[in-house]
Amino acid sequence: MTKTSLLAALFATAALAACSGSGSGGDSAAPSPVGAAPSPAPAPAPAPAPSPSPSPAPAPSPAPAPSPAPSPAPSPAPAPAPAPSPAPAPAPSANTWPDLGNTQAPAHTASPTSNNGTPTLGGTLTFTNIGAKGYWGRRIEAQAGSASCNVQSEVIKFPWGDESCCRTKHEVTSDRISPFNEELGLVLDGPLRIKQLVVYQPLTTTDGNWAIRSFWDRRTPDKPYNFHFSGPNKSLVLPSELGNSCTVFASQEKPFKCGPGSDPYCPGSDLDFVGWKGSKLVVMLAGMPYADDPSMKPLSCVTDGKDEKAEDSPWLAVAPSELYRDGWSGYSPCHCFSNTPGNAGLGDGCGQINILEVVSESQGTQYGNRDIISTGIRSYQVGSLGGSTCGVKGCTMDHFAADADLLDANSLTVMKQGAVIDANNRGSAGPVWRRPVDDRYYLVLLDEQSRAVQVAMVHPGAIPAALKAIVPALPNTIGRSAIDSLMGLRLPK
Repeated sequence: MTKTSLLAALFATAALAACSGSGSGGDSAAPSPVGAAPSPAPAPAPAPAPSPSPSPAPAPSPAPAPSPAPSPAPSPAPAPAPAPSPAPAPAPSANTWPDLGNTQAPAHTASPTSNNGTPTLGGTLTFTNIGAKGYWGRRIEAQAGSASCNVQSEVIKFPWGDESCCRTKHEVTSDRISPFNEELGLVLDGPLRIKQLVVYQPLTTTDGNWAIRSFWDRRTPDKPYNFHFSGPNKSLVLPSELGNSCTVFASQEKPFKCGPGSDPYCPGSDLDFVGWKGSKLVVMLAGMPYADDPSMKPLSCVTDGKDEKAEDSPWLAVAPSELYRDGWSGYSPCHCFSNTPGNAGLGDGCGQINILEVVSESQGTQYGNRDIISTGIRSYQVGSLGGSTCGVKGCTMDHFAADADLLDANSLTVMKQGAVIDANNRGSAGPVWRRPVDDRYYLVLLDEQSRAVQVAMVHPGAIPAALKAIVPALPNTIGRSAIDSLMGLRLPK
């Protein structure tokens, strides 16, 4: 079982053994249900208004002679000074986010990179004609047996009690990269050495400027901008070195209120946060060290005596936030991933994009190969699109030139130009990536305007001119022309 269907496979299991991080395949022990997210701290009570100063007393009338003048009355105590006014919110500007307090990402510089040898050629994999009208089964707050439960209707038995599952058809009317124009969250699985992680979104419309919506830098790991992380042992920090099979979910900081009245319905979990809706560009600067690297082994989440090398499977994916909020951090069988009854792993529902997926060799030599990265899409529109594998049994690195990043798994040759997969006219190539141990820029563009998804892998020493408006500087704001240049890029040339 690959991570392409890891979530779905785990959804099918009602109660699983506890583990702080997710496993690398379907036979790995899965985390037990996590507790509900803590309630937000109450807002501080407003400062009391200052007491009004007493009106000055009128001047006394002159005392009649010859009586002595009376002693003057004591002066009243001075009124307390008024509490200082709170600092005003920053004034709105063209490059700030009004819903984030008219702020923008903190000032930052390009990150240092670590690379050995000659720069590689890089690669792009472009999915076109993404998005279609249709539906997926959305969980709603209704009892099993209700007429509205027209996708799934059952009572699920857990060791801690029964739970009603009702899913109804959520009709989709847009063909603009749907369902990936919905709120999406990120999931990262090690081994990874991460240096920067950024999400850009349009400030207003997709044809205008885009700005950093969320920002993280390993030089300031405890000061992310509009990122909420949920990792092993309930950690809220993204570690710069993420161990083998250790999983971190990433979303925006804004909580999503689950429980009664929630829509989509979610019972409550540690992942109850809002994702990124509409068009988005994810940029990650990272390396993929091997799991048996001595510096990475102490960070591993692999348990039960399993072999580090066999379970070595880095992963970066995006999926609908409602899938992560399914109630038990991704392990409930009542979820939106599949529409087809009885086949939770099919993936013909709300969608998932496995941006970078190493299939662990523990899954067998036909598909598993820790030197190869797959990229694929699952959704109600495409079923499964891309996601080629190149198992270690017949796919060894001596087939490919050392400077090649994009490979053809079907012909065991280097791809001479960027790969394009049309959702309406699938070709015969099987594009995969060589796993880079050292740093690469990974750029993942989901663009409503072009109805396309672009994945690029770029060596820091060979950044093409088409990307220099984005990397390495990662400016707070980029123009639509930079987005178009990225979408039009084809590597290698």
